[in-house]
Amino acid sequence: MPHTLRFNHELNVIVLRTRQVIHLPELEAALDEAVHLPGFKEGLCLIIDFRDSPPALSAADIRQLVEYTNKADFKWGKTKWLIIASDDVTYGLSRIYVALADRHEVTTQVFRTLAKADDWLALGVDAAVILTRTPE
Repeated sequence: MPHTLRFNHELNVIVLRTRQVIHLPELEAALDEAVHLPGFKEGLCLIIDFRDSPPALSAADIRQLVEYTNKADFKWGKTKWLIIASDDVTYGLSRIYVALADRHEVTTQVFRTLAKADDWLALGVDAAVILTRTPE
């Protein structure tokens, strides 16, 4: 499986980690799976950690992902999605997604490092700690 998806009930955050190439249908399926996790509720934050997978999404995929999240936005409500990307391609494409999805209830931001993400996520716990305390 190219990803793991875990709900950290203690910290009220869902963590999606990619470990292999993840293509658009798999990413959409993981986001669908997230809203069906036991205890899921509107307003939960999501961390998407792309650091351990090579880039696989294209610009066309990003446009399709925006359309997909337009339909799924109401399930998440007003919350934040944090994308962690360490390579230039994933970072750039994620920035395009952020720009195209700016009308969503879900506010999304992309960072290259966990340290820069901490203040933005505003969960009161460092992103590195969240990832450490959320088992794969």
